[in-house]
Amino acid sequence: MQIAKDEIIDLLRSRGEHDKASNLDCALPRYVDPDQDAGLLHQFDLSVRELTES
Repeated sequence: MQIAKDEIIDLLRSRGEHDKASNLDCALPRYVDPDQDAGLLHQFDLSVRELTES
């Protein structure tokens, strides 16, 4: 399962985390595989569970 980077960015912005959203916009690929990119997501304090439930 892949998640579009834009969905992650929108989630962060809706929570008021604009700086984190900007950093991830540069760091993430266009589509994120939660399993393969779990380490990168963890660096930005995002959990795979949080993203797959939203």
